[in-house]
Amino acid sequence: MVHLIPSYRHKLKLCKPVVRKFKKWTSEAREKLQACLDCTDWDVFKSATNSLDEYTEAVTSYISFCEDSCVPTSTRVSFNNDKPWFTAELRQLRRQKDQAFESEDKVLYKESKYRFSKAVRDAKRLYFEKLQQQLSANDSASVWRGVRQITNYKPKTPHSMNDLRLADEFNDYCCRFECQWDGPDSIPHSPIILHQSTSPPSPSSAGAHASVPPIPAPHPR
Repeated sequence: MVHLIPSYRHKLKLCKPVVRKFKKWTSEAREKLQACLDCTDWDVFKSATNSLDEYTEAVTSYISFCEDSCVPTSTRVSFNNDKPWFTAELRQLRRQKDQAFESEDKVLYKESKYRFSKAVRDAKRLYFEKLQQQLSANDSASVWRGVRQITNYKPKTPHSMNDLRLADEFNDYCCRFECQWDGPDSIPHSPIILHQSTSPPSPSSAGAHASVPPIPAPHPR
């Protein structure tokens, strides 16, 4: 019983951290990208190919290359136990506290620990006031977003299993009246069959097909 390993593991160890990359669109980066696009000779792409698809792909790839070169990219690591009120400033203060603990400086560690604890209390208070403001403003969307973030609820995205078949059926329904028109000869005509009768017509049938005399118009008074 002493050497048994517990089956419980921390949630932080079960889930890997999520690494996200995003671009910092500062004013300097925007001006640098705008200057790079302004000095570009776009006629080079037009003269290189006659295909619209190749021209579009070349221009799009060049714009993406200029964006990657001019706009800086930042990386953020999100752990599974991150709290919504834990900001980047708190991460920096916690890093300073850990460095002070590793340096074995008691005075520096005490000061950094006090700053970190005070910043945590302030961050929790600000986040609580933000939730109260959302509730008082009847902003239900923000409230439910905060509840999902606190409870870590991630709804499953509905996905249809017959996407292709449904798209084909919808396409056939919309194009049911369309047909290729090549000319009057392309329209199929049903053959007209004339039956010639050798016997003379009967009086009843002859009277049925007899012409009716027109009704005279009334004379004006």
